[in-house]
Amino acid sequence: MSPDPVRLAELMAEAIAANWFSNGGALHMQLEQALTRREAASDAASLTSSGTMALMLALGLGNLPLGSEVITTPLSFAATAQAIAWSGLRPVFADVDAEMLTLCPRAVQAAITPRTSAILPVHFLGVPCDVAAMAEIAKQHGLWLVYDAAHAFDVSFGGQPLGHYGDAAAFSLHATKILHTGEGGYVVTRRGQAQAFRRMRNFGLEAGKPVGMGLNGKLSELQAALGLTLLPDLASELQARAALRRSYDAALGGIPGLRLHATRAEASDSLGYYALRLAPDLRARLHVALAESRIIARDHFPILCGQGTPWPDASIVTAEGGPALAPSLGAQVLCLPMHGRVTASDVKRIAVVVRSVMQ
Repeated sequence: MSPDPVRLAELMAEAIAANWFSNGGALHMQLEQALTRREAASDAASLTSSGTMALMLALGLGNLPLGSEVITTPLSFAATAQAIAWSGLRPVFADVDAEMLTLCPRAVQAAITPRTSAILPVHFLGVPCDVAAMAEIAKQHGLWLVYDAAHAFDVSFGGQPLGHYGDAAAFSLHATKILHTGEGGYVVTRRGQAQAFRRMRNFGLEAGKPVGMGLNGKLSELQAALGLTLLPDLASELQARAALRRSYDAALGGIPGLRLHATRAEASDSLGYYALRLAPDLRARLHVALAESRIIARDHFPILCGQGTPWPDASIVTAEGGPALAPSLGAQVLCLPMHGRVTASDVKRIAVVVRSVMQ
């Protein structure tokens, strides 16, 4: 979404008039409260300076031993594994589920060692992980469970917002997200943990005194102003994206060789991504064909470990010990434009290009 410039200027003027630009000003509090109201009654949202910072602080809330292992997926944005490493922890990569492309619970079980301290699954492309299985594994082994929910704004599962699952869930408010603050993020915790989390994001200070470990993870007033500017338009944007998803489904369903990536039956649809799955060679051809028609699809999320990555020697743990699925499955994904400005004629034009490549 793009902000209304008049509304944004009015909110920024409030911060200027108050001469308060950071450290939990009025705009920050308003946005944090608005996000909290979107969560379960037992939970609280706490703003951070970025989605990566949200992940690092969510891990930090678990007080994990330095150098311990955090099991995560190799199929995600770079920040997922980087947040683990910057927190002084070691990412261990486990394979994904062939249908949903989220972290496979059986592979997680196989990856657990005496050095494991946490699990960091990703609600990849807005599709919820198998939260029941992850919760059971974490409970059985005494592990901290943090979800990377950067792709999953406004997604629910089993009637609950996704932020309700795990010990904490980290969301992104980057400019590419449905609701954004340019740069930013937030973490959903239980209400009883919110004070400790907010202290940690502010240097560990309590009444001006450092009482624990912390860092500077705060969101500024000007960033909060941007988020508040967009809030009044959020409902209509979500409605437009839901209608777009239905239009894509109708226009692209049933094309031989093309799979429309879907969510779990108990979950609401992701409105942040619309993903196609097709053979890698066809994906490459379709990506080029769309670009030639001035349609920008997103061919991203390369595997995070292996040759040419920050973890060249890391392997992907699988449930049965055989070859990992993630490298080949990740190469199938292509995301179409997914925002409220995509028109019915745009969908028709995209469908023509897709059919021309797939025939």
